[in-house]
Amino acid sequence: MLNVTAWDPRVGPLQLSTLRRALEQEGMVTAWWSDIPGTHVPTHAHDFPETRWVLSGFLRVMIEGATFELGPGDRLDLPPGTPHATDVIGLGLVVYVTGTPHTDAKLQDATLHD
Repeated sequence: MLNVTAWDPRVGPLQLSTLRRALEQEGMVTAWWSDIPGTHVPTHAHDFPETRWVLSGFLRVMIEGATFELGPGDRLDLPPGTPHATDVIGLGLVVYVTGTPHTDAKLQDATLHD
């Protein structure tokens, strides 16, 4: 079952470097992204696990009939092969960090932001 994990202030301040460092400590390769309001990414899946952690703004993630609305500090971990689509919601830009296991680093450059 997928769950949204809320920000734990004990990790440190909610900022880009903190999110990246936390994922890197879990053995992940990270990248950060920003998308404008109204951006829609159609349903797709990856052959690797993917983490999305929102820094600012709001992102709706649709997964097999379930909808997750992520805001600042919210994290969602997707297992490999999970079909998902995203929408940027609200009036502002969304900024988020993605992470994937270090062994899949070559895939991240080519396909993580699909």
